[in-house]
Amino acid sequence: MVAARYVTELVAAFERYGDRPALGTGPVVLTFREVLDGAVRVAGELSAAGVGRGSGLACVVGGNRYEVLLVRIAAHLLGARLTQVVAGPALYGLDFVLRDCRPDLVVHDVPVPGTGTPLLGLEELLLRAERRAAGPVDVRAHDGDVARVTYTSGTTGRPKGVASTFGAMAARVAGRPADGPGTVHLSVTSLAQRSGGRCLEQLRAGGRVEVLEPFAPREFAAACRRLGPVSTYLTTSMVYRLLDDPATARGIPGLAAVSYGDSPVHPRRLAEAVTRWGCAWQQGYGTNEASVICRLTPGDHQAAVAGRPQLLGSVGRPVPGVRVEVRDRRGRTVPAGRTGEVWTRSSAMTIGYWERPELTREVLRDGWLRTGDLGHFDGEGYLYLDDRAEDVVMVDGDNVYCLPVEAALTRHPGVARAVVVGRPSDVTGEEVCAFLVAPPGCAPGTEVAGAACDLVERELAPAHRPTAVFWLPAIPLTARGKPDRRRLRERAAAARAES
Repeated sequence: MVAARYVTELVAAFERYGDRPALGTGPVVLTFREVLDGAVRVAGELSAAGVGRGSGLACVVGGNRYEVLLVRIAAHLLGARLTQVVAGPALYGLDFVLRDCRPDLVVHDVPVPGTGTPLLGLEELLLRAERRAAGPVDVRAHDGDVARVTYTSGTTGRPKGVASTFGAMAARVAGRPADGPGTVHLSVTSLAQRSGGRCLEQLRAGGRVEVLEPFAPREFAAACRRLGPVSTYLTTSMVYRLLDDPATARGIPGLAAVSYGDSPVHPRRLAEAVTRWGCAWQQGYGTNEASVICRLTPGDHQAAVAGRPQLLGSVGRPVPGVRVEVRDRRGRTVPAGRTGEVWTRSSAMTIGYWERPELTREVLRDGWLRTGDLGHFDGEGYLYLDDRAEDVVMVDGDNVYCLPVEAALTRHPGVARAVVVGRPSDVTGEEVCAFLVAPPGCAPGTEVAGAACDLVERELAPAHRPTAVFWLPAIPLTARGKPDRRRLRERAAAARAES
């Protein structure tokens, strides 16, 4: 069998770019040759510990360490099935994940629950690898092997493991251009879960990666000035923090390109960022199960601030090689303007949920993936997301989509961020609850909340008006940086029980 193209092409890039700077964090900068050599040594130690093609390897870390990339490359060389987890206060179900992914070895730099699986400290692994003699590069992975099992955040139930093959990962790279040698990619999100793939794409193209940990607006701006031109990936909450900090609100010298897409960005705030910062903006809408589905290009963002603001409420148009349809509950395609579930099909898709065949059958139908997202196309082929299927609140039998309510709430100047969830109601079945964050310098209060809810009622409908409002200093996030709706639902339900 032929070795996996995703891995062989990555190795070829490291060999081709040799002594160029590749991976940095502060004063430490490794060349391409040093990164490949380090990954080969780590692979040798993992192999000695019993990890090989088809083995399960879990890597649990507490921070954003560049060495995580060495472990990932090593796992790919061996053809192992890799599960990466970032441990932290927002993590849900670590003990379940470490049982469910069935690892043959767990590498970790934080305490992990005992599951009977052999454990190896990350520091010990790196120390052994450093002492190991360098060996030849041996790619054991094949296209059909499972490369990764990535777990969902578990906001609506127990986490699900999404299985992706090396062949699917090669298809994802083909549809996602990297910046290349002229730009440094500044990684400020988790290498273990979110940005690792983006960093490998940058390295594959011969570009340099710099890791910044932890993220803070002023340190981010300093890194952009030092390394520019810089490209980066920002979560929604990071965009908001940069807009709200006086040091970065009006512009960030050295920042050339921003990708985003973890959760919806309110169009008004996005327009502020695009207008003020003057760099290239790109949104990628995708899922763990399907990778990037649609993209809102830099040209789309410029068109939006030049007179087509509605585009900033869109997630863009389907990327090359990806088919997208919006379907009703019977699986029939609906016309533009009608809301339905988003279905997609591509060679980058998952092969299913790890160890959950019944759930796999629910979401994979005749080669198509049901995303669980509700949305609609406009007449120009732009996709607009209306909500997650499980996040719809049923008020008196009517569907209340949370995203439009959140957008209306944040149009009030006294609301910087809003997240809407549902909770049971003895009167309407469910009721709408809003969690709000005030902008810096603004005081939260019932008057602001009432005025923001009035906006919802005027712009949408009376059923969309939140019946309960809670002010928070910040929205709680999941380990993947998305609003933790599970925790907010629990808080809303607890408040109802106490009243």
